[in-house]
Amino acid sequence: MNQFTISIALLCGIIIGNYPLPANTNKDSTQVERYMHSIDFCPLSPVLGIYAIHYTRKISPKSEILAGPSYMNIEYPDIGHTNAPGFIVGYRRYFWKNLHMDYQLMPMWDQYYEMNEDKTYPVGFDLWNEFRLGYVFDFSISNVPLFLNVQWPLGFIIYSDGSAKPETFKNHAKENPLFYFPPFFFLGVKF
Repeated sequence: MNQFTISIALLCGIIIGNYPLPANTNKDSTQVERYMHSIDFCPLSPVLGIYAIHYTRKISPKSEILAGPSYMNIEYPDIGHTNAPGFIVGYRRYFWKNLHMDYQLMPMWDQYYEMNEDKTYPVGFDLWNEFRLGYVFDFSISNVPLFLNVQWPLGFIIYSDGSAKPETFKNHAKENPLFYFPPFFFLGVKF
């Protein structure tokens, strides 16, 4: 099985596990159940070189869909850098309290700069995917419902336009097929 098939199978498994739950009629419902929408961002974006804003919509008491714009400007030592605008679409499933797993697809329009050649390559299309294990910590400031979402990502590329990528970047991708970061966090507001 190729990586795309594995990713689709995992996503289908997560969605199939999303059975509808009865609506909460308790007037003392928790903060998680009262809010249908949220927006978040990662304050560490300038350090990571990955910028994203997530809009999240609750579709059941344990499931959310998410989408938003993204931009990657990642430096690769001794190789160059990439500029890649794109967007994110994803699904989040809560398993226990605020413990969750995200699956995100990230179509990106990459433009690589190869420093050894001093050459900027034409724009090419890449499709990334990422799994994120996370936990949401809810809090409020002046009655504004906020949250801190700590996540640990693991991902790999599904498709890459080889005609728009320098050989040094292709070799780097072969040597490092998985990408991951130490846990990082997002700050957000619910409404």
